[in-house]
Amino acid sequence: MEQLRENVTSSICLDVLNDPVSIECGHSFCRGCLSTHWSEVSAQGPRCPECQSPCSTGRMIPDTRVKNLVEKITEHLQEETEPQGPGTPPEMGRPVQLVHLDEEENLILDEEALSRCLEQGGVGDAPVCLVSIVGVKRRGKSFLLNYLLRRLRSLDARDGAWMGREDEPLEGFEWRADMQRVTKGVWAWSQPFWVPAEGGKVAVLLVDTEGSMDIERNKETSVKLSAMSMLLSSYQILNILSEVKDPDLEYLEMFVHVAEEVGKEYGLEPIQKLDLLVRDWSSSLVLGVEGGEEHLRFIRQQMLKAKTPCKHPKALEVLSRSSSRCYLMPFPGEQITTGSEGTLRDMRANFRESLRDYVTALVSSASRHVRRDRHGELLTGTQLAAKIKNLSDVMKRHRSGFASPCQMVITFHNQRVLDRAHAAHADFLKKKDGLSQRMDDCLKVDPGAMEEQLVEQRRSLLGRCRREMKELEKETLLMELEAELTREAKTFLETYRRRYQHHATNKRAMDRARTDHADFLKEKGSLSQRMDNCLKVDPGAMVQQLAKQRRSLLGRCREEMKGPEETLLMELELELTREAETFLETYGERYQCYATNQRAMDRARAGHAAFLKEKDRDSRNPVKCLKVRPSEMAEQLAEQRGHLLGQCRKDMLPKEEARGTELEVELMQKKEAQLTELKAGLTREAKAFLEAYGKRFKNFAIAAGAAAGAAAGVLVLAPVAAAAAAGITAAAIAAEAAVVLGMTEAVAIGVGTGAMAGMCVGGGVGGGVGGNIAQKDINRAEATASQGEGKDGHEELSDTALLI
Repeated sequence: MEQLRENVTSSICLDVLNDPVSIECGHSFCRGCLSTHWSEVSAQGPRCPECQSPCSTGRMIPDTRVKNLVEKITEHLQEETEPQGPGTPPEMGRPVQLVHLDEEENLILDEEALSRCLEQGGVGDAPVCLVSIVGVKRRGKSFLLNYLLRRLRSLDARDGAWMGREDEPLEGFEWRADMQRVTKGVWAWSQPFWVPAEGGKVAVLLVDTEGSMDIERNKETSVKLSAMSMLLSSYQILNILSEVKDPDLEYLEMFVHVAEEVGKEYGLEPIQKLDLLVRDWSSSLVLGVEGGEEHLRFIRQQMLKAKTPCKHPKALEVLSRSSSRCYLMPFPGEQITTGSEGTLRDMRANFRESLRDYVTALVSSASRHVRRDRHGELLTGTQLAAKIKNLSDVMKRHRSGFASPCQMVITFHNQRVLDRAHAAHADFLKKKDGLSQRMDDCLKVDPGAMEEQLVEQRRSLLGRCRREMKELEKETLLMELEAELTREAKTFLETYRRRYQHHATNKRAMDRARTDHADFLKEKGSLSQRMDNCLKVDPGAMVQQLAKQRRSLLGRCREEMKGPEETLLMELELELTREAETFLETYGERYQCYATNQRAMDRARAGHAAFLKEKDRDSRNPVKCLKVRPSEMAEQLAEQRGHLLGQCRKDMLPKEEARGTELEVELMQKKEAQLTELKAGLTREAKAFLEAYGKRFKNFAIAAGAAAGAAAGVLVLAPVAAAAAAGITAAAIAAEAAVVLGMTEAVAIGVGTGAMAGMCVGGGVGGGVGGNIAQKDINRAEATASQGEGKDGHEELSDTALLI
């Protein structure tokens, strides 16, 4: 790009060619630079600044090809190094077309060009002053703007030096000194000019509008151009030929009417500053502001003198404001109007002076005429651009709604009604879209029901529009509105259907995960009801099982869901985690209770087993065994069992006082069941022990009886006495054993033992005595045995009654 720039750089000013022209030798230069160079050459005559070939000053040929190339390169360079605000040095800039007319004379806005002028280069955030000129064609509007360009480029120049050299051609906005129209549509200078103001700087833009007052231009186009010019101006210049006449006032009446309606619609001050610039004035010698005041006063008087009501009341009102003035400018001279390049030397002196004063005064006051809204607030370039784009859209929509200011009023009214409908529909869709973002809300309304809601909303909005709109293009606009709302609803429904299906799929996946998690917890909860199962898995291991199950369910969910939507997965994870934590609280309490109870019962069982072991060891000693009758042993076992169960109840959970929660009630019931089961177990163990103990006790008793009888007969008594003593002793032992054991067979054993001892050792005496004792105790034993069937099988004996 830099190489291309060098190819289009002037060898005189060393800058990009401005208005390039070619000479006979083929070299190209800036028109202004070449003219200046030749005006300063020696007597040798004009020569090419590069090759020194002789040239003719009249053979400067505009080089269109180079000019187009320069414009493209300049535009590209401007995009790369866009000015960044009021501190940026001013650039040359160029005219850009903001609005052009198509074949049907519809206004077409170039939004990109508008953005370059009002939204870039720091203008977007700055206050702006827009100097705009409207008026009859070919009356010097572009000519005036080009001199405004010169002044704005030389803000520091004094005493008219800014007007340039005497023979410097006029450049900038395209203009022509003949009757052909040059400006078509609305043009603006691409670069702003920054002028000082209170609190900062103001961006000044120059706007050139096609002659909206042209006779051949239809009124609808004039209305549209006036409306666009009103938005694109804060300093409005109405360019008038010779004097203010009735057609001028008629146009001003229309322009003011348009400005007021546009101002109402977009919240702007209709006309902030108005200059009636009268060109080619010749009715008096008094010119400028002074002459303009006289002429304006005369116009107002003539308007007020009319016998009928004033034909142009709005024009009269605006011309009576202090913000309006008239300026008289004389005829510029024949050379200017018949083919001049707009140089100073071709102007008449009084015109030059008038032009200098007017431009100087305008530029010096530009910072005080920034664009404001109806409340006096400053508008930035971006805010103004948005309003212009909106007006362009309205003009596109209502192509036949600007035939007159009155029709424009109706058009704006209908557009407001349409805008409200669009806004209401957009809000409705936005609300529904917001609800559909949430799964639960979306699944409450299936796509069919949503379509019915949209149809009902559209029907309601169209009915309201039909009631509020005025007749101009009413049915056409309603049909267009219905089509637009239908398209919007269709687009929304396509998205809604996809979202609904998306949510439904996700909901099914999440519900499956919830169900499976609930079943998993239910299964684990059911297992934990049984102590042995619960104690197999401690709370830490259960935490791991739950976490593993949760990860598995979330992984499956992620695979099944559309998206997947991380937010939903996070919510599901939190939900499952909360459920698991709740379960773990119960599980932990139950596990702790079971573990504590298990330890208490194990201690009771161990204590009972130790007690039985000790008693079993003692019972193996005949002397110790025969000292404790089975009935006494039963009492000892019952007492020990009661002690162990009491201690166990005390140690087990939950405590007696804790009966509040449902879980505590459940665990208390289980505790009682466990104690009952423990008691039964200990009772069975005691019963088994007592059976063995009773047999052992019986055997020891029989053996003791036989031994005692034999020993007494041999060692102590004589044969008779021995026989008697043995019989008596044996019978006594057997009878006592029968009483203790409750068994008649012990009597037979005692009898046999006593009889045999008496017969063998002492003869009949011992046998007779023993027999008598035995017979007596047989009766006693039988009675005891019969009573024992209804009791525990034991008879309480006196503590003083000895077994031996």
